[in-house]
Amino acid sequence: MTLITRRNGILTLGAFMLGACASPTIPLNPDIAPIAFEGGRFPIKVDVIRLNIRPRLAAGGAIPADADFVVTVEDIAKLWPNQRLQAVGGAAEAVWIIDDASAVSRRTPQGEAIFGSMQVRLVVLDAEGAEKASAGARVESELRISGTPNIVTRQEMLHSMVIEMAAELDKQMGASIARTLPAFIGATAR
Repeated sequence: MTLITRRNGILTLGAFMLGACASPTIPLNPDIAPIAFEGGRFPIKVDVIRLNIRPRLAAGGAIPADADFVVTVEDIAKLWPNQRLQAVGGAAEAVWIIDDASAVSRRTPQGEAIFGSMQVRLVVLDAEGAEKASAGARVESELRISGTPNIVTRQEMLHSMVIEMAAELDKQMGASIARTLPAFIGATAR
């Protein structure tokens, strides 16, 4: 027979109370594959490519929905330069700036509307830190969900939205780099 002391009772009660206060987590769908950008790297004549993420603005009455995604809009914005840019050396440096990478949810009479937004820039700076050239993209997406789908179906819908945003980001940035940064595109390093 286990003797419950006052101390053990208080510790057990405290553990249960803390467990009740913890926010529930949404289980992630293990069937969702990682996102990869297939088209090779852009060789940029810079010594280094740095990441700069701007502070987020308030959602303005909408509810942030980033936690509901398996791969968030911000994850895509961070992933793109890692998979698609390559510093091949030079006196300049580049900064990948994420001005916005978010998703918000609003209730509608039919269910829910999710709005995704991503605005990014690649800025090339000379040795003194002055801007020499830049390329950018702005991707927006909207997903309407009617009714109340189960968690797995909702995550699959959100993931499809992110895949479409990733493809549009890749298309826009590829075109923008080719148009505005031809002087900074070099040979691919081996």
